[in-house]
Amino acid sequence: MRLDFYILQDVERQAMLRFACRLAAKAAAAGKPIYVHAQSGAEAEEFDELLWCYPPNRMIPHGLAGQPAAEGAPVVVGSAPGLAKDRDWAAQGLLINLSDEAPAFIDRFERAAEIIVGENRTSGRARYRLYRDRGYALSTHELDNWEGT
Repeated sequence: MRLDFYILQDVERQAMLRFACRLAAKAAAAGKPIYVHAQSGAEAEEFDELLWCYPPNRMIPHGLAGQPAAEGAPVVVGSAPGLAKDRDWAAQGLLINLSDEAPAFIDRFERAAEIIVGENRTSGRARYRLYRDRGYALSTHELDNWEGT
C-alpha cells in the first residue's frame, strides 16, 4: 500500500475537492479505477456534480456508489464504508479520501491519496501518524499554484 499526502497551500475545503477532481482525471486517464470517499452523502453529491465541469474541458465518466451510473465507471464516489466493497479495487485501484477519518477499508486499494488543506490540517496530521504507525509507505507532496498547471 502506497499513500500520498498532497499538502495544498489553500485553506478552504473546496480547493481540496477541485484537486481531487484533477487527481481523479489523471488516474482515470492512466486506466486506474478510482473510489472517492467523501465525508458525507451531501459531499459525495457535490463532488459528483463538480466532476461534470472541473477540470475544464474534461469529462470523467463517474457515478455515485450504488447508482446505475457507477456500473463500470472509472470513478465511483461514495460516503458509506460498505459501498467501497462493490468492486475489486485491490489490483490497481486508487482511493481518494476526502473524509476527515482514515477509512477502515483502505487496505482494499493499491494506492491511496489524502489531500490536506487548512480546514483539515489537524485531522490530516492524525491520519498521517496513524498510517505511519501501521507501516504504510508514505510520500508527501507540498503543492503551491497547482491550478496554474
